[in-house]
Amino acid sequence: MPASATGGRSTSRRQALKRAIEDVAPDDARSRMRGLYTAASSKRVYRSNTGTYREWCEGEGVQPYPTTVRRLEIFGGYLSSMEGDGYRAPHNVINAIVAENIAGGWVLDDPAGDVRRMIRALKKASPDPESGEPLGAAQFRKVFGFVRTVGEYGAALQLLGEHFTLLRSSSMQSILTDMVQVSKDKVRVEWGMSKSKGTCSRHLTFEKIELAPPLLLPEAPDGAPQAIRYCPVEVFTLLKRMAQGKRLLCPFPIYASFRDALLGNSRTRGILQPLNRGHAPARSRVPFLTHSARIGGCCTLLKAGMDPVQVQKMGDWASGDMVTHYGEKVLRDPDCVEAVRFYNPTSLAHMYTARNQAVSGLLPTVPFPPPAT
Repeated sequence: MPASATGGRSTSRRQALKRAIEDVAPDDARSRMRGLYTAASSKRVYRSNTGTYREWCEGEGVQPYPTTVRRLEIFGGYLSSMEGDGYRAPHNVINAIVAENIAGGWVLDDPAGDVRRMIRALKKASPDPESGEPLGAAQFRKVFGFVRTVGEYGAALQLLGEHFTLLRSSSMQSILTDMVQVSKDKVRVEWGMSKSKGTCSRHLTFEKIELAPPLLLPEAPDGAPQAIRYCPVEVFTLLKRMAQGKRLLCPFPIYASFRDALLGNSRTRGILQPLNRGHAPARSRVPFLTHSARIGGCCTLLKAGMDPVQVQKMGDWASGDMVTHYGEKVLRDPDCVEAVRFYNPTSLAHMYTARNQAVSGLLPTVPFPPPAT
């Protein structure tokens, strides 16, 4: 490469840096740098969590920022004492306050690490999503019976999408509309994700379930069918119809809004609330969470006879530990889900594309269901 070309780029960079130094005040530059410490997805969650803290500070006659360890401990104590409609993840509220404090350019004086210990304690007392109860066909019939609005209808469909793909909410919400190919009898769903081995692309192909259980809506919102079937082909067809003209497939691309649609908040009800009211023994043990769809998909396939290794690959678990963990729920309560074969690993199965190289043969060719021994 010619030296002049390299020198030209260097000169351009110096000029750009000089303009930035001239245009941005040092305090603003520091605030921008501190703002990068928190991921954009976390900022969206945090933004909705600091309002109550600001209101409390106003009631106490103090400025919310810069905050102090003592003030955070008092507010954290209030959060842990809430009952009924309390925060499901109170540690995120403290995280949000600390993030705003950092973004404002203030340093929290905490040499003993008390805030970190407080966040760990609040997180430990929160419901563990991995221990949630599974959502299966029977539970989804009840959920759709509670749907009244277009928003609730979209949330129920999105939850079903997670259930059939065994995806977390964050992965499901990143699926592009044009990455879902539907036909009369099949649907192909593709999405990308970042892993330690690089950026990967993954796809699943589902076939129509001829005898799928019906899901009925007592009061179908405008544009929604009165009844749909527990079938991935039908669900993704409806999701794509709702997303017509939009870049993302999911009606709720922001997790905080999706969580509120499922579990409710101070202003709205959630479509999982009836299940939780009739099931939860204590405030700290909410059985049906957003993660319950993924858990239920795993349990449904295991009960239908799918090989655990295939379930592991489909759910993208690094080991079989989580499959075993969720499988214990079916062993403990065989009636927690129904046995429905919504994914056929012997047809157009499952593959990764990693670093532009197709990696095949991840799934063993095991008949479905496996032969009796």
